[in-house]
Amino acid sequence: MSSPIVDSVARHEALASDQSFIIQAPAGSGKTGLLIQRYLRLLSLVDAPEEIIAITFTRKAAAEMQGRILDALAMATQHESDCTAPDSEHDKTTFTLAKAALKRDQEKSWQIIENPSRLRLQTIDSFCAYLTRQMPMLARLGTQPETLEDAEHLY
Repeated sequence: MSSPIVDSVARHEALASDQSFIIQAPAGSGKTGLLIQRYLRLLSLVDAPEEIIAITFTRKAAAEMQGRILDALAMATQHESDCTAPDSEHDKTTFTLAKAALKRDQEKSWQIIENPSRLRLQTIDSFCAYLTRQMPMLARLGTQPETLEDAEHLY
């Protein structure tokens, strides 16, 4: 049996869809898992998955989050009729939230598992590029900006 999570109350409060939260914790403490749960919670409430955006600093982090969300949804799909619940409290919460997200997925015919690109998990750079593409005149850039790995020559 797993030991109880010391900050379980704060983790539960972070799933509230009507509030914003700052999550600060050391590496390996479950921040990404909590963000996955919050994303699944929001999926169970919105009219379209594109209404939710999760912004990361790296493509690797965005891909990991997307993979973990899809894994949670796949697990909930596979075990819908299975009576065996996950062992840990965290896994139970993720499983419950994934089932609720799948229910919404079916109600709205999103087909997220078949269309994972509907999940908006992206880097801050790609989000900014998305915004400038949406409002080119307001951005006053003339052309679409590009992201540089080494901007030294611009200084």
